[in-house]
Amino acid sequence: MASRKARLVLTSLAIVLGSAFIAAALVLTASIEATVDELNEDRYAGVDVLVEPVEPETRGERMVRDGVTADTLADVETADGVADTSVSVSWMINALDSNGKVVGGFAPTTAVNWGDERSRRELREGVAPSADDEVAVSAKFVTDAGLGLGDSVTAYSPTSDKVAYEIVGVYGYPGGRDSVDGATELAFTTATAQELVFDGRDAYSAVAVHADPGTSADELRETLAAAVGDGGQVITQTEYTAEQSAETAETVGIIGNFLLGFGAVAVFVSAFLIANTFSIVIAGRLKEIAMMRAIGAAKSQVVRSVLAEAFLLGSIAALIGAAIGVGGGVGLTRLASDALLDTADVAVAVPASAVIAALAVGIGVTVLAALVPAVRASRVPPVEAMREAVRADKPITGLTLAGLLVGAVGLLLIASGLTENLGDRNLLGAAAGAGLVFIGMALLTAWLSRPLVGLIGMLWSWNFSGRLGRRNAARNPRRTAVTAAALMIGVTLVTATATMLTSVKSSIESYFDDNVEAELFVTGPVTAPVPPAFDPAAMDRIRHVDDVDAAVDLYYDPAEVDGTEQFMNATTDFEGILELFGGRVEEGSISELADGEIAANASAAEDLGVGIGDSVAATFSRGEEPHEFTLVAILEDNENTDGWYVTTAYVDEFFTPKPTTALVDVADGGDVEAVTGELESILANEPEVSVQNYEEYIGQLTVFLDFAIIAIQLLLGLAMIVAVIGVVNTLVLSVLERTRELGMLRAIGMTRGQTTRMVTVESVTIALFGAVLGIGVGIGLGWVLQRALIDTGVDVFAVPTGLIVGYLAAAVVVGLLAAIAPAVRASKVDILGAIAYE
Repeated sequence: MASRKARLVLTSLAIVLGSAFIAAALVLTASIEATVDELNEDRYAGVDVLVEPVEPETRGERMVRDGVTADTLADVETADGVADTSVSVSWMINALDSNGKVVGGFAPTTAVNWGDERSRRELREGVAPSADDEVAVSAKFVTDAGLGLGDSVTAYSPTSDKVAYEIVGVYGYPGGRDSVDGATELAFTTATAQELVFDGRDAYSAVAVHADPGTSADELRETLAAAVGDGGQVITQTEYTAEQSAETAETVGIIGNFLLGFGAVAVFVSAFLIANTFSIVIAGRLKEIAMMRAIGAAKSQVVRSVLAEAFLLGSIAALIGAAIGVGGGVGLTRLASDALLDTADVAVAVPASAVIAALAVGIGVTVLAALVPAVRASRVPPVEAMREAVRADKPITGLTLAGLLVGAVGLLLIASGLTENLGDRNLLGAAAGAGLVFIGMALLTAWLSRPLVGLIGMLWSWNFSGRLGRRNAARNPRRTAVTAAALMIGVTLVTATATMLTSVKSSIESYFDDNVEAELFVTGPVTAPVPPAFDPAAMDRIRHVDDVDAAVDLYYDPAEVDGTEQFMNATTDFEGILELFGGRVEEGSISELADGEIAANASAAEDLGVGIGDSVAATFSRGEEPHEFTLVAILEDNENTDGWYVTTAYVDEFFTPKPTTALVDVADGGDVEAVTGELESILANEPEVSVQNYEEYIGQLTVFLDFAIIAIQLLLGLAMIVAVIGVVNTLVLSVLERTRELGMLRAIGMTRGQTTRMVTVESVTIALFGAVLGIGVGIGLGWVLQRALIDTGVDVFAVPTGLIVGYLAAAVVVGLLAAIAPAVRASKVDILGAIAYE
């Protein structure tokens, strides 16, 4: 190891990278959880017991809670053991910034009452709100909204009118924080907060209770549970903190798993790189190993010597990776805490599992990857020491046959999985088959390398250096295949995922092309915490705009139907919705709904086991009692008309009693741009929504797919990094191995520039080979996924052409970067020393 420092560094980089990602993921997860635990403990600090509304069972009830009533509060205040109480009123609202736009994105804007003990607010400017038209705002709101002390801010809930409030105070939180969990807040008087959150009812989101001296939290909980009965649920502050921390751990776990995924990819491709490195090194030391065997070294000694080298290499690299990962995890924690939690107080946690996992993976993968080369080295016969050359390539027949067998089994599973079987597709079989095909292609890489590398190399075989580089890339299929494996694996994963997501997006676009008649859509961002809505009175004005052929409204509510959570829609024009959204009636015959009648898509009706003429009970978000409906129409399933439909007679009980979407059909030959301008004028005072054309609306629906595609590009970036390391390592060792050959070429007239170009062509050819193979396999796997999901509406197969072109360009860049060091080394070979090289 000491005599081959360059190889040590190059090989260890991949191990360092994989170990670092694993350690960083575990440190980040543990640190954020510890930070949030501390923040949760700060909330209601000093409080013994909390009384909250009864935990709801459905989504609709979670969006609108009845709250803890005033009667329940009175029961709490008069219970034995209660020293003092304070109330919390809190829920999401809309607030407008200095430009009249809704503040916030993913993080909500929340209305709270100033006396809420949940957060220890610290006034930085002004005073606390004391009148119903006054408000204090969080420092983050000032930054996001561009409004400050003395300004007026407009705020409202889905059921209230827009009201302007005077900002009389600006506050922050302990630890220098400008917000809690990244959200913006507006603190009102309790009465105003109740008006916004509970529609003016005398109710509370929670009641914080302090116990009398000598009364424990558990004793007080039991007393209050008996006192409030069904009026609320009673928990201790410790239980509250544990619940909040558990919810946070689930969210943080997603981030940690994402980083662990990066680490898994890095470790997986590192195994190929390490195995390739040891294979090349051992091939160059065969004569040395044979001499050791001739003077008495046993096979087991040779194996142990190689594995000991791998163990030392893995240990050093894993230790470095663990150290980098711990530091990176701490840094990421600070960034995440600042961006997501908005806190300068970070609780750094370095669990033993982070270091242990990084070491175990780094060392374990290195030793396992070196095992096959070690066994191969032990089989070198002593007689090889007397031969001049011991560089014969090992046949790839076994690998090829294994790859063909595994791939064939995978294709059979895919064919079986994609065939209708008893009315359902065997998705598990198709997925297993896709995995086997991927493994089979990896085994066939060596067999495919010679023809594909030769084909790719023709791009630059127009000169002497290009032809030599092409032949060098193809001369050792096994080595070329393993070198390209890192890039091939990464490109396969991202191409398959990108193909699947692009197919989903294209399927949505295709459905809209074939079924949706509307040209314009009035709606808001799908990422808004509060469902965007607009004044229903605007619909009459929209319908009277010139060139508007039809305009229909759509209301939405997460309701409860026969005790199950369901998507509920309402409209003033049911027939218009079906026409503009491409809905079709499967059973029943109806043009419009009447009060007391309900329609549903086929899947929703089937799930509840109801048919035409049956009765269902529906309870809406703000409704107190269920309504009885008769099912009069069942619709064909499609993405746009899924759910249940009632008339607008019930929208006052919806969470948002205003339309959330409007579809506008422009008359044939009408001026779409002119209509768009008219609609924008009508909706000028509706900051939650905008007028979107066909492309913009589809972009809204598929925004999360775009985020997912961006995420997988990051995964490709990691694969590229490991690929660069792998190609550099292989080429450097190859240059060392071919020192005499390079010297001879230089001696007969090859220039340094020609030598550099030869190595560069070899590098780029190998990188492109990995990318081309990965793209081909990825597209195939993407097709399998698309066909497996065809029954869910993903009926269009689409290839992300632009991304694939980018992958090929990235592979060229990888090849060029990887060639720099080996090409320079090859061009500087000492001619006389190389010719004399033994």
